[in-house]
Amino acid sequence: MQTIAIIKEGKIPHDNRTPLSPKQCQEFKNKNPGVDVVTEWSAVRCYSDEDYQHIGITVAEDISTTDLLIGIKEVPIDMLIPSKTYMFFSHTHKKQLYNKELLKAILKKNITLIDYELITDEKGTRLLGFGRWAGIIGAHYALKMYGKKKNLYQLKPAVQCLNLQEMVDQYEYIDFPAIKIAITGGGKVANGAIEIMDKAGILEVTTREYKNQSFNHPVFTVLHSEHLYSKEGEINFNKKDFYAHPELYTSRFSEYVGITDVLINAMFWSPQAPRLFEKEALTENFKIMCIADVSCDVDGSVPLTTRVTYSDDPIFGYHLNTGIQGKPYLDDTIDIMAVTNLPNELPKDSSKDFGRMLMKVLAKYVETEGKSPVFEHATIAKNGKLTESFSYLQQYLDQD
Repeated sequence: MQTIAIIKEGKIPHDNRTPLSPKQCQEFKNKNPGVDVVTEWSAVRCYSDEDYQHIGITVAEDISTTDLLIGIKEVPIDMLIPSKTYMFFSHTHKKQLYNKELLKAILKKNITLIDYELITDEKGTRLLGFGRWAGIIGAHYALKMYGKKKNLYQLKPAVQCLNLQEMVDQYEYIDFPAIKIAITGGGKVANGAIEIMDKAGILEVTTREYKNQSFNHPVFTVLHSEHLYSKEGEINFNKKDFYAHPELYTSRFSEYVGITDVLINAMFWSPQAPRLFEKEALTENFKIMCIADVSCDVDGSVPLTTRVTYSDDPIFGYHLNTGIQGKPYLDDTIDIMAVTNLPNELPKDSSKDFGRMLMKVLAKYVETEGKSPVFEHATIAKNGKLTESFSYLQQYLDQD
């Protein structure tokens, strides 16, 4: 019998999410009778050990004899069990410096690492992720920030809500002002933000309407790459060319800075592409006062995002007079939300959503014993060696 173990999350600040809820563990076992699912004890998981035990899921202190270990965030080096197979978001394949020592340890400890982020279907579409929830909670922050900035209304943050329903129920009692909200991006993160706009009763308008009309009610528009970038000498936007050569394009976001009150930045950004704007653009014409930077790229597409933030202190102010960061909600600040772990603010909801996707992936893993191309393409290290697809990381690892 194969055994899958849900590991406890050890990264600080603590992550409360879990790959599978108790009921999902039970459902997976029922559908896959040759597989057992156990959980490692945890004091921080959004479901208690008793929740798992109550429906017959074993909670263990020692999971070293299990076959596959699944988590959410990066596993601290001292918690890695040698010669095991892991699945989690490792954030290593882009040569992320902050996880360089983690990848070294994985190789040294003879570990096989399958990264959730790299598990895709035959079309290259990711099968696992929390993007929708980042967009949902990021958009809620945007509405919350504006209300506090203008002293119009109060919203509880998602982290203080029992679930998504309690969070969105707050909108029923708020008369949102006639503001304009711009959402950048076109993927799952942006779709999550759009979901919140719909629940808040904020209407979507086209970019043409957004730029040329005034409204007596709140509106939002979605800005895709063709709205945000252009190439000199070309009238029509070529998306394929943009993704191949983003450095040849310039930002068009200046068309929106004078008419936008709130920016929800939910787009993927390449360091080769121009930023949405530069600090020099912060003139009197720059109307944006609240930025929910869901993408959370430090010094990235939003140059005012100078650091990431966390749920206990999620927002800082960029002071226009001094160019430094400080307290938000002042007359001379543009207020920035850059929480790096947004889905963790609704851990049960986001975990259940992720678990539904993960159960399908795990069923495939069990069926193929992990030998499907789906997992081969997502395996960064196998038995302590970088796989061929990720051999490019060796030179990076060898550098001091």
